[in-house]
Amino acid sequence: MRVCLVGAGPRGTGVLQRLGVLARRRGSRLSVEVVDPFPAGAGRIWRRDQSSLLWMNSPVTAVSMFDGTDGLAPLTAWADALPEDADPVLLDAIGRSRDRRFADRPVVGAYLEWAFTRAVRGVDRVRVHRDRVVDLTDGDDGEQLVHLSARPEPLCVDAVVLAQGHVDTAPDPATAAFGEHACAHGLYYRPPAHAAPIDETELPPGTDVLVRGLGLTFVDLVTLLTQGRGGRFVDRDDGELAYLPSGREPVLHAGSRRGVPYRSKPGPDLREAAPPLPCVLTPDALPPGPLDFRAHVLPLALREMVAGHYHELRHAHPRRTTVPWEEFHDRLRDPSHPVTTLVGRAIPDPADRFDPELLTDPLAGIGPGLEALQQRVRRHIARDLRLRHDPDAGGEAGAIAGINSALTTTLELVTAGRITADSVRRDVEGAFLPFGSYLTSGPPGRRLRELLALSRAGVVRFLGPRLKVRLDGPAFQAEGPALGRPVRARHLIDARLPADDLDRSTDPLLVALRGRGEATADPGTGRLAIREPDHRMLLRGGDVHPRRFAVGPCVAGVTPPGRGPAGIDFFEVNDRVAREILTRTTAGAD
Repeated sequence: MRVCLVGAGPRGTGVLQRLGVLARRRGSRLSVEVVDPFPAGAGRIWRRDQSSLLWMNSPVTAVSMFDGTDGLAPLTAWADALPEDADPVLLDAIGRSRDRRFADRPVVGAYLEWAFTRAVRGVDRVRVHRDRVVDLTDGDDGEQLVHLSARPEPLCVDAVVLAQGHVDTAPDPATAAFGEHACAHGLYYRPPAHAAPIDETELPPGTDVLVRGLGLTFVDLVTLLTQGRGGRFVDRDDGELAYLPSGREPVLHAGSRRGVPYRSKPGPDLREAAPPLPCVLTPDALPPGPLDFRAHVLPLALREMVAGHYHELRHAHPRRTTVPWEEFHDRLRDPSHPVTTLVGRAIPDPADRFDPELLTDPLAGIGPGLEALQQRVRRHIARDLRLRHDPDAGGEAGAIAGINSALTTTLELVTAGRITADSVRRDVEGAFLPFGSYLTSGPPGRRLRELLALSRAGVVRFLGPRLKVRLDGPAFQAEGPALGRPVRARHLIDARLPADDLDRSTDPLLVALRGRGEATADPGTGRLAIREPDHRMLLRGGDVHPRRFAVGPCVAGVTPPGRGPAGIDFFEVNDRVAREILTRTTAGAD
């Protein structure tokens, strides 16, 4: 069996590992061609030549390329097994990563490269090509011809898996307009992209910079423009951090739709038994027939969070509640009982209460005024850190269990076809999954403590919610309800990743396939369309290609969270695709 993997990052490595395991179990011989211009295993995102200031946002204890069934090591066990004479720089970085619980990206890259070498051992023959695939065509008898940019003859295989990760895209019309305006007026504009160091000739010290976005890319950007330029954080006597500027930093004026950064990565686990979830968002609570997510599912999802929060608070701090769990649960399932009234009666102290509505608009009611805005955002961040990392703060861990339960149930409803297609694209993919990421996939708590210090030092200035940036002659102008008056600057950064949009992709392979109708865009997301659950690529007209598969973030499809560093539903998808290749492709099944 001959397979080509286009992309050798975590997803490609995961598929390779499962191909090897399954082929050995079946006594099959397997030959794999691996093509990636970046280092095999680490790929572009986790390559080792990045700054050690950039961290992975998952705790080191949660990172593994293996599902535990084959005795292979997660990141922590791999680090423990390194010999004492290993690269001292790497050993030092591993020590720092353990101290803070979050790994430097170069450490993750080293682990992923090791995982790739372990996956290679399980395959009869593997060839790695540091190259780029520019086309893919059908040969005789269904063979797949993989055309490389630097190789005159194509690779000939039986099946191909596209695992490129996030692919480069051309700017959308709005982004292109900002770029053209910047060129016409001598301004600086950085479009959506992964965070990378920016030269001081482009962003000189003290320059005012507008920043759109307060997510993970923003956190990386801030780190590179502050610590990356020589600034330092020191501990204050009150336990907070102070920032000592180097004098080389720009001044970052940042806002977003919510106006606050992602909630910090959760700290302490549940102190008591896990709440009995799902207990509100259950099949019997939903009407029969097709469901609209916003009308039918979201209200119950928010109540699920309230249930998780109250269960944890009731069991960890019973004196701070007045209603038995069973009674609270029964009333919460009854839609005639308003959540606010129920919570107010069951939790006497307002500081202990959980308000799911506040999550969607954390700066609700704020009026115009820059200084008042700075104080409000700082209080929000400080409260978030307390709730997430102080085990006595309340029931936050239960609320997180509630949103995770609601996400899982929602995805089960999607898989079962219960939620209408329009609502899946508009509400689930467009709003609820990003909302879940905002609550559960934020930066380490240390990063938000640093952001508070940068705000107090005046290096970061918050612009508030519902931020709008418009073109205004020789400047960019930021406007929002919390500003009072606009903020103008000659520099603008979009601190977010570009959308994976097949129709705007500049990846030469996807461009070629799209042009012939051999790759199609999902109408709701714009990402590469596949047939679930086997991940075969869809052709124009709706048929599938029997020998071409696609996995990873550029692929359409709503799937539940997983444990692997490559993203969602990691191990299950890898196994499913590997099984399809080994059991059905050789027979030409569709």
